[in-house]
Amino acid sequence: MKMKHLEMILDSLKTHTKKPELEQYTIPGKLASEILFFAKDDFYNNIALDFGCGSGRLAIGCKLLGAKRVIGIDIDKEAIEVAKKNAEYLNLDIDFYCMDIREVDEEFLNAILKEDKDLKRVVIQNPPFGAQKRHADRIFIDKALELGDVIYTIHNYPTKDFIINYVKGRGRITHIYETNFKIPAIYKFHKKRLVEIPVVIFRIERV
Repeated sequence: MKMKHLEMILDSLKTHTKKPELEQYTIPGKLASEILFFAKDDFYNNIALDFGCGSGRLAIGCKLLGAKRVIGIDIDKEAIEVAKKNAEYLNLDIDFYCMDIREVDEEFLNAILKEDKDLKRVVIQNPPFGAQKRHADRIFIDKALELGDVIYTIHNYPTKDFIINYVKGRGRITHIYETNFKIPAIYKFHKKRLVEIPVVIFRIERV
């Protein structure tokens, strides 16, 4: 599959009603495809974990690019239902669960993964930036470092130095990619039809 083809598939998927308190923003197909193609050597024939999966774009992209097992977690019931429908539409076998990621632990994953539990785990996540709920991004970083062997995570650019310091001792940052995240006007407090938010994407190996 070519990157442009994956982008088109992801952009064609249905989305859910966004909730500002959860800082929900759908990742654009182009950006998602770029991240997924960069990360595929890690998750190919391994386990992909999408924390805060929303309507499932990153999870679905992982499965399309060869992940053996894919698990998506989101606290929003509507988002999970849409993600399941998107996967069914593409005839993809993905495990989606509606739960708080703080409840996800080793025991939970091992029960799902069974014979695959010893495969490499790769977290690919688009977490909340922590603008509406302070420290919301830390919850996702902590859980990713707890359960993932390799992590790809997207963050608001002004938090770049904080993230670098926050993961010290627990993770080794191997790559940093700076780009823009296009966000359309979906909430009442948005004043412009479209804004481009500078973001930074980290690849982290758990220590």
